[in-house]
Order: sequence, then C-alpha cells, then structure tokens
Amino acid sequence: MSHSSTLAYVVDEAASKQKVLLSEPGRYLLSAAMAGALIAVVLAVSLKLGQVFFAAGDSGYYIATSGFFGVALVSIIVCKVELFTSNVMYFTVGRLSGQCRTCNLLRSWTMVYVGNLIGVLLFVAVLAGAGGMGALPAGHLLFNVVEHKVHASSMEIFWKGVLCNWVICLAVWVPMRLANEAARLLIIMLLVFVFFFSGFEHSIANMAFFALAKLQGMAGLEWADILHNMVPATLGNIVGGAVGVGLVVFCLERHTLAKV
Repeated sequence: MSHSSTLAYVVDEAASKQKVLLSEPGRYLLSAAMAGALIAVVLAVSLKLGQVFFAAGDSGYYIATSGFFGVALVSIIVCKVELFTSNVMYFTVGRLSGQCRTCNLLRSWTMVYVGNLIGVLLFVAVLAGAGGMGALPAGHLLFNVVEHKVHASSMEIFWKGVLCNWVICLAVWVPMRLANEAARLLIIMLLVFVFFFSGFEHSIANMAFFALAKLQGMAGLEWADILHNMVPATLGNIVGGAVGVGLVVFCLERHTLAKV
C-alpha cells in the first residue's frame, strides 16, 4: 500500500467514490446493483447448503450457511463494487477528514441502498424465471430464519444491526492492514462468519431474505413485517458502521494523516 496509513487509504477511497458519484451516477448505481446481486446469489446458495443439514436434523446447519456467506463480501471487495454497509464507513471517514461533503454522504448512502435493492430484486426476478428455489417445505430454513427476523422487537433488531455493521466494517478495515492475500481472505471469511452465525441484522442481506421468502410464497409474510425489520436494521447498520468503526478509527488514527 503506497499510502502513509490505512486511514489515508480509506480517505482517498472515499474521495474517489464521491468523484464517481458526482461524475458518473449511472455507473455508481450499477456498481451498487452488482453488489446487491452478489449478496442475493450467495445467500440463496448458502440457504440451500444449510438446508441439507437442517432437513437432516443436524444442529450444525448454520455453521455451513454462515461459513459460505463470506464469499459474498470477498467478491464485493475484490470487484470493488458498492455495498451500503461498508459505504457507510467509507463516507463517514471521508466526511470527518473533510474530503467528502455531507450532502454527498447522504446522496451516496441513498443511491447505494437503492442500487443494492435493485440488484437483489433483479437477481430474484431472474431466479423466478429459472424456477426459483424449487418447491420448499413449510419448515424450510429460509422461512425459519425470516420468521425469527420479523418477530424480534424493534430495539433488538436495531442493536443487532449495530453489531452487524461494526463486524462487517471491521471485515473491510482489518484486511487493509495485512500484506498477505491469503490472510486477508481468511479474516474476511471469519469476520463475516461472526456476523452471520451470531444472527446479526444486515439490511442488504435482509432484503435478499425477504425477497426470496416472497418469491417462495412464504405464508403470513406481510409488507408491514418487512418494514418492521428493515427500518431498525438499516438505522442500526448506519450507527455500527459510522460510529462503531468510522468515527472510532478516525479518532484513533487521524494523527497518521498528512498535515496540509
């Protein structure tokens, strides 16, 4: 890394994202849609993998599901596409450093969130044309997970959202400090495992959960149930990424930024 510090690299990345946001908004939105589609496709495969163990009554089913889901974040980082949860951290650091304007921070968060949703819905639409996930039993893992998500309290969902994006942003931040590619891959996979296995709330992954559940005709799943989860999960993700990582690492490492 040619930058003087990890923080300097993140500041430069935030400034670069802002430049694309303003000069090529269509490309920015497409990048976000790609990230959403990656989340959705990996989640669909993770659920199919977990269901193999879940249907057999194996209590370790969630280990398989959680272990595989890290492929999504690895792909997003390697492809450098825009995921809402990590974008929160980047633009918070960019704003604190003075490289990004508040209006552009809000514009970016909104565009990436919408773009992620578009990508999720496009993937699910294509999956529907391919027959969906097939005929699922009423007790399928997908329905089981969604049932827990919509029946948790708003505050529980919010704090799980905070914890989720604290871990996810660390999964983006920590590998930047490692030189070895294999070590980077391993830490990303392990930290994503922490969030998924713990049952924390990731707003973009939840978009995919709910879209897949709707596609498969989950009984009793109403739009009000989805909003009951998505609103506090999204707010929690913002707090976890902006405060838990963005603000904290800026305070810890701002001395490493070059003085102007």
